[in-house]
Amino acid sequence: MKTVKFTNEEMEKLSKAGYQRYIARNEVIYLEGDAANTLCIIRSGRVRVLLTTPEGEELTVEIVEKGRLFGESSFQSKSVRPTTVKAVTDVDLICCTIDQLIPCLCRNPEILMKVLQHCSGTMNHLSYALHSCRFMNRYQKIASFLLEETDTDNPDKDITEHCLPYSHEEIAMCLGMSRPTVSQVLKAFEREGWVQCAYRKVYVLDQEGLAGIGQNEKYILR
Repeated sequence: MKTVKFTNEEMEKLSKAGYQRYIARNEVIYLEGDAANTLCIIRSGRVRVLLTTPEGEELTVEIVEKGRLFGESSFQSKSVRPTTVKAVTDVDLICCTIDQLIPCLCRNPEILMKVLQHCSGTMNHLSYALHSCRFMNRYQKIASFLLEETDTDNPDKDITEHCLPYSHEEIAMCLGMSRPTVSQVLKAFEREGWVQCAYRKVYVLDQEGLAGIGQNEKYILR
């Protein structure tokens, strides 16, 4: 899936509006329920946006990489964070309050357009996730996830040549499924010749096969 990203030049302009923040790998950037007072742009690294339960279970909403933003809830006055965000790698951030950001957006309409596209992309992603949760079975969910994530090369997420660099556990966390279920489904896909699994990698070999799973009677009702 093609994502909109800020260029290095645009991030330089944004850095003048806010401040720089460094986060070490695995550290929490903010927690669900915290005051939403800053928007963050990733200069380098990756973060994981997730939901948590009181029992400590986690559901990954999205992995966000270099050139993208997170924390859009800051646009709403006196709002709180609906998600928790953790650093997947060491992360270099540009953080801006909305008051700091608005003058920059007024001076740079191309940056304003990308911010709006990012917000629209987030809504589309959440709509897709809701549709997947409600209407797809486990085979369709995993096939759709593999196709969406590997459709376009994304070096900032280490995704190239239709290879997803995720373990079965990480795929399970992204989809709210158990690791054994993910492993079972991927083994079925391997038998079909649609994917090939390696250590912390899944290679998509047959996009048409995965894309047609919704019409494959073998997997529709399972």
